[in-house]
Amino acid sequence: MQAELLKKYEPKESGKFEYERQLWEARFTPCGEFLVAGGYDATIQRWRVTDESLESLPAMTGHDGWVQTLLPIGGKQLLSADSWGRVSCWDYSSEQPGKPLWSIENALGGWIRALAVSPDESLVAVAGNDSKIPLLSVKDGTKQNEFTGFEDRIFSLAVHPNGNSLVSGDLKGIIREWNLETGKPNRDLDASSLYQLNQMQDSGGVRRLAFDADGKRLLCGGQKEPGGGFCKGAPQLIVFDWASGKRTHEVAAGDTQEGFIYDAQFHPDGFVMACASAFPGKGRLFFWRPEDKEPFFTGKGLTNGRSLSLHPNGKRIAYLVSNSANANGRPLKDGKYAGGSAILRMLDLPTGESAADENP
Repeated sequence: MQAELLKKYEPKESGKFEYERQLWEARFTPCGEFLVAGGYDATIQRWRVTDESLESLPAMTGHDGWVQTLLPIGGKQLLSADSWGRVSCWDYSSEQPGKPLWSIENALGGWIRALAVSPDESLVAVAGNDSKIPLLSVKDGTKQNEFTGFEDRIFSLAVHPNGNSLVSGDLKGIIREWNLETGKPNRDLDASSLYQLNQMQDSGGVRRLAFDADGKRLLCGGQKEPGGGFCKGAPQLIVFDWASGKRTHEVAAGDTQEGFIYDAQFHPDGFVMACASAFPGKGRLFFWRPEDKEPFFTGKGLTNGRSLSLHPNGKRIAYLVSNSANANGRPLKDGKYAGGSAILRMLDLPTGESAADENP
């Protein structure tokens, strides 16, 4: 079975593109014509996607801090948020980008870590280092509702495909379901294995949440029992049955040096694609079927993964890698401190029949 799965899904690198500064998240747009990425330099980098390569386009500017989360949606719109609390909406297809369509300077009181949009793309939820989740209009950024009562920072959000529920994942491993219409909490799911108070330090958190296409399963990612000053722990994925709220499957992918799950999603064919990052040379891209005990693919050399994005045609992955040496005792280079950079690896999946092929 492993050999059959590898034959059908093992990715092959087809291109590599570097950027001089760190990038946090890269996403293909729904139309498949563009790739966008948020930078530590407060920019949004853009590329036009061709069959053979990526064509660099002028960056979009106007953020104040790290652009940590991006959400391209229909109508050529891109939602973005930064570490200073700003949310903006852009036309990502503009050849010479100017000002955003709208921008809210203090959408949240602090670092924004997650965005999630309703299925009809009318509302966007915003979460991070605050005790609330505002819901903004995608049309103009005006506040439509607000969920309150949080005790810890929120790392992740996801909206159920039926459009009725929003889920949030916090530092302590609490996954809370909210009724999008009433703004009231429905229930909590337990992912507390992703948190630990270690040496007086809060470690961990629910770093990624994602539903499968029909909303029957909820995927949760983080780090199993993180501890110590550097949060050592194995990357962990947990799958919940949505109807019952029970944990049905989980996997710890790698050793205690491999870091956090920073991105994960269900492939249209039902398996999970995920990546992790931690110490230099650690954290990998891997594919896992929840019914199996171990991943069926682990990418050798594909370390320090920050994000992954599946092209709408289902045949290409944009895999974003952190290219940064250990800062402790790092020597100067030509008299200057050498900062980190980013690498975008284009990975092609084998062609063949799949759910993605049936819905290009």
